[in-house]
Amino acid sequence: MNTTAPKFQRQDIGSANVRFPTGSSMPDPLDVAVDPYGGTKRTKGTNVKGFQAWPQKSGPFPGVLLLHDWWGLTSHVQDLTFRLALHGFVALAVDQYSRTGGAVASEAGHARELMGRLNHQHVMQDLLAAVEYLNFQDYVKKNRIAVVGFGMGGSHALSFAGDRRQLRAAVSFYGHIPLDKLGALRCPVLYHRAGQDDSVTDMALQQLSQKLAENKVVSEIQTYPDASRGFFDDTRPETYHADAAATAWGKTLEFLDRYILAEHAGLRPLTDKQRGF
Repeated sequence: MNTTAPKFQRQDIGSANVRFPTGSSMPDPLDVAVDPYGGTKRTKGTNVKGFQAWPQKSGPFPGVLLLHDWWGLTSHVQDLTFRLALHGFVALAVDQYSRTGGAVASEAGHARELMGRLNHQHVMQDLLAAVEYLNFQDYVKKNRIAVVGFGMGGSHALSFAGDRRQLRAAVSFYGHIPLDKLGALRCPVLYHRAGQDDSVTDMALQQLSQKLAENKVVSEIQTYPDASRGFFDDTRPETYHADAAATAWGKTLEFLDRYILAEHAGLRPLTDKQRGF
């Protein structure tokens, strides 16, 4: 169960629908000083949509990217941004369907269709843009950012953690494990496994643990034997498991508190040259 008390009250939390460019860099503060209108000029290309919640108190605060399941950026996901903000995070739920219209599915067939339209490379590019967007905000602690994903978003969280080596932590709720990315993971990983979900195999989880151990990276795998895939979503009674969801949320908050700010052995920062900059 969650024993981490909220740091703020609901009236302390601000929220907004946000939009930011992908495929191009956010304007540098020096550029804005030279051209005050630079930050307001429309950029060519695609804009990513999202929903953000943050403490309206003196910061800065660490950031969390929140990645939705195949249903889209639902009211449940928006609620999670508030829950993270109450605990002192700037939470940005990224609409991974932005490039295809930002639809929200109500039934599995439509959700499967939406997920099938995704281009993985575009998703990774959009998540990188989301990190740059957060780092550009003066109320966000620079490069103190974690990613939390569910289902489809849980898979993307692990993939992105392999691509973005400055992430402080990655949490995946029953996401498929990208075996080709495991060697690149350099941040602590918390994986929540639904015990009734056969799509994530014991072998894949063993490979996750083994590869992260070889990388000298912290990993934790929590299994909920009676829970099905999707157990965290309280708007879907067919899969929701209240006890598993409460336990997983508490462990997630503790994990983020432990690793998103601390200088710890589980994180091995890379030089700019190693990151390819």
